[in-house]
Amino acid sequence: MADVDWTRFDFVDLGCSKGGSLDWARRSFKARKGLGIDLDPSKVAQTLEAGFDAVIADATKLEARDAVRFCSMMDFLEHLPGLDVVEASIERAAAVATDFLFIRHPSFEGEGFVEQLGFRQYWWHWRGHTAHPQVADYCSMFERLGLDQYMIRYRDPITDSDHPSILPVDAPIDQHDYDAALHSPKPRVRFPRPLWRAQDILVALRPFSSSDWAQIVAAVDR
Repeated sequence: MADVDWTRFDFVDLGCSKGGSLDWARRSFKARKGLGIDLDPSKVAQTLEAGFDAVIADATKLEARDAVRFCSMMDFLEHLPGLDVVEASIERAAAVATDFLFIRHPSFEGEGFVEQLGFRQYWWHWRGHTAHPQVADYCSMFERLGLDQYMIRYRDPITDSDHPSILPVDAPIDQHDYDAALHSPKPRVRFPRPLWRAQDILVALRPFSSSDWAQIVAAVDR
């Protein structure tokens, strides 16, 4: 990180993996150039091979301040060791960026009550998903960090057990969509409150005019 020329970049992407999130954030937020950050050397190598800039670094230990316009965290925070590390990563991201944060992750809302009904969404039961932040957790983190202007979008409602993301609780670990050839039969149950495929969260780091903020929100909603 000490060798990064921050003048070349207007955003950072934490947990860049293979570079797809860097490309999405650049196009969606009309950015000039982004820097990917990941702890996994093999993923950084793949990002570089895909034509993006990336470095090996710990997202909780970024020392730069006000270095870029925004920071994206897409399908990243759920892979951290726990909610305390999630909060530390958000805190550092808010220090690095000047304008806003963008978070996208698979939803863990309803994890308790749906399992009592005999179901779960498949990504709740992945070895790689070691943190399960829910919206209430984010709200508490933002309050502690003094980030009091944010917007949360709930994406793709799931109303019953017919949805392919819903598996019976006896399904093995690290599965994907429901497959009758692999998973036990599941009854059709309408959930008393909806589940979601994902959440998108935008956090403002400075005051915005209503029109400028609407443009940022529109990029997420597309």
